[in-house]
Amino acid sequence: MAVKVRDLYESVKKQDIELIAGKNGLDNVVRWVHMVENIETSVFLEGQEIAFTTGIGLRKKDDLFELVKYTYENHASGMVISTGPYIAEISDEIIEFCDEKNFPFFIVPWHVYFAEIMREFCYKITVSDKIDMELTNAIKNAIFFEKEEDLYVPQFEMHKLKADWSYCLAIIEISERDTGKIIDKEKQTKALRNIENTLISHSFRYSFVLELDGRFVLLFAKYDEDTIKEMVESIKENLENLLEHDEKMCFCIGKSTRNIKCVAKSYRKALDVLRLQKRRGKYDEVTIYKDLGLYKLLLSMEDTNAMKEYSQETIEPLINYDYLNSTDYVLILETYLSLNGGVKDVAAKLSVHRNTINYKIKKIEEILSCDLSDLDTRLILRVGLMIKKIT
Repeated sequence: MAVKVRDLYESVKKQDIELIAGKNGLDNVVRWVHMVENIETSVFLEGQEIAFTTGIGLRKKDDLFELVKYTYENHASGMVISTGPYIAEISDEIIEFCDEKNFPFFIVPWHVYFAEIMREFCYKITVSDKIDMELTNAIKNAIFFEKEEDLYVPQFEMHKLKADWSYCLAIIEISERDTGKIIDKEKQTKALRNIENTLISHSFRYSFVLELDGRFVLLFAKYDEDTIKEMVESIKENLENLLEHDEKMCFCIGKSTRNIKCVAKSYRKALDVLRLQKRRGKYDEVTIYKDLGLYKLLLSMEDTNAMKEYSQETIEPLINYDYLNSTDYVLILETYLSLNGGVKDVAAKLSVHRNTINYKIKKIEEILSCDLSDLDTRLILRVGLMIKKIT
């Protein structure tokens, strides 16, 4: 996972570098370094870099302040200035701007070699990227080759993630609202960075994210499921700022495991939640496996043919009737069952007259040859509706 400005600063403190402004931005994420000697070159910043400048490209005294502003506006994470023949002093205006924007601003005396500081920064970032790659491969191996423990257990432990800790995986999917197609690679990259930034800024220490089949898989270690849900809620809040009006998101949390060898199981449970929520049309909310109630039992059943047969025997006649007659009896029944048979509540929720609901309930009883006042019948039909959504 990407490093913070704070981490890089700590690594070069002995080299006579001084933070003079923007200390509240030390948790900004850094992905690389870049030399920026004038306003024109600042446009080449891609975001989340540390910008270095000697001032050699500045013509007037005020140009430095303009360069700082442009660098900030191009989404750099901080700036390092070499003071000497080209930059004699830093104005109060620059310091005030950087403090206001939480934009870390460092100065380095001319006699200190920029190259040494840049080399150290690049080394730290490269090491972080290497760890990311190793953990990504380890997580994928844990998911797809769960029996081959040598492919992932040593890698986890090498990066201080213990084999006997509890682990939980979550899945985030962002797709087009109309087609259900997963967002393109460019948007995936932006979303991945956004998720990483949230995990880092909230100091979720034992957490990691990777992209898998266009979705985002998050690994959490040593956290309980309710805490994980809070973390994912924070991620959801930040991702909403990137979301287009025609896009939707699913946030699904699997089951906490007893140890690292069950990571694949947690992933499969998160996938179960994802499929269920998409079938139910439950988007833009965080759903956790342990809160699925009866759905957990249904999702664990391997005999899908038996489940389909149950659905056909209980609810299929009503579904077919709706299809042939353009009625809404399935919706009425679902709402009726979810509100414990309260006709008044159903009428209020669907904005329909109470007499209309009474008529439709009787019609449903006629189609299904049942008595909806019977509690066992309600349970049978409710299970039938639930099965229909997962098969």
